[in-house]
Amino acid sequence: MPSNPKFSVGLWAIDGTSDRFCRQGYSKSLPLKQLIRMAAKVPGCQAIECHQTDFNQCSVKDYCKTMRDSGLVTSNVNTNVWSDPIYKHGAFTHRDRAIRAKALAEGRRAVDIARQVGSPAIGLWLGSDGSDYTFQTDYREQWSLLLDGIRQIGEYAAPDIKVGVEYKLKEPRNTIAIGDVGKALSVCLELGLDNVGVALDFGHALMSKERPGESVALLARHGKLFNVHFNDAYREWDDDMIPGTVNLWETLEFLYYCRLTGYGGWYGLDMFPYREDGVAACTMAIRNLKDMLKLVDKLDEKALARAQRTMDAIESQKVIRKLIFT
Repeated sequence: MPSNPKFSVGLWAIDGTSDRFCRQGYSKSLPLKQLIRMAAKVPGCQAIECHQTDFNQCSVKDYCKTMRDSGLVTSNVNTNVWSDPIYKHGAFTHRDRAIRAKALAEGRRAVDIARQVGSPAIGLWLGSDGSDYTFQTDYREQWSLLLDGIRQIGEYAAPDIKVGVEYKLKEPRNTIAIGDVGKALSVCLELGLDNVGVALDFGHALMSKERPGESVALLARHGKLFNVHFNDAYREWDDDMIPGTVNLWETLEFLYYCRLTGYGGWYGLDMFPYREDGVAACTMAIRNLKDMLKLVDKLDEKALARAQRTMDAIESQKVIRKLIFT
């Protein structure tokens, strides 16, 4: 774990957000440049994550000027291929060649924008690529198209731009094709491209019944942990809450393994504070993460290693409980 971890805020954590019961949102959606200025008000925020579709409302030139004036950099440009209704049956796996070509063009556009704004990476969360019912899709063709699409973007981004494949179990599809850490890692290993790895979202790992810390260790084992997103959830849904408010111990373990495996990338906030003030929520999130990092720094690693060798949960609990209890 770097002594001074770098924090990045996904702009959607500050913008107004709708849900299926309140489609107009609980607060007003704001222009891109205003969101950047608001992110700069979050103490500890050094960078932002955006989407390639954000540049439909703002030129790259104006974006870069606003970023310079705000003292921020871009850590990741995510590829939005789910919010347009044409992707209702898929993006990279759509059987209509024209729609699939448009989705792949948006992936290449994200790479182009990343290069123009100085971002080291793009994100591929392919939320519309999946299915809702059994027998709805030919899984063989789905996976062939999916791998081919990611390969095309990875090769287009090489060698200077990293591509982080973000997995999620469900939503907006009932089943998303790349739904867990094993599938995401399988994609990376099958493609064999140095610049294609995984973006690990804490809440998504919980949804997939994973131990997020173990997912860190697995990806790091293969050198494929490219990005991490922090939030919190009640495990059954992508609640995208403030980190450390629900699963404190799992977040501590997640941070511990980030340090133990030498992760040196950005610590991103991927939250949707539907009813809360976005700047206030992000401020609390970074404060929570910094305080949890201090707890991790206090962990007696040698004692923990000895306890873990015994395979006795009580012994390891004796070590970690000291972080909080007397």
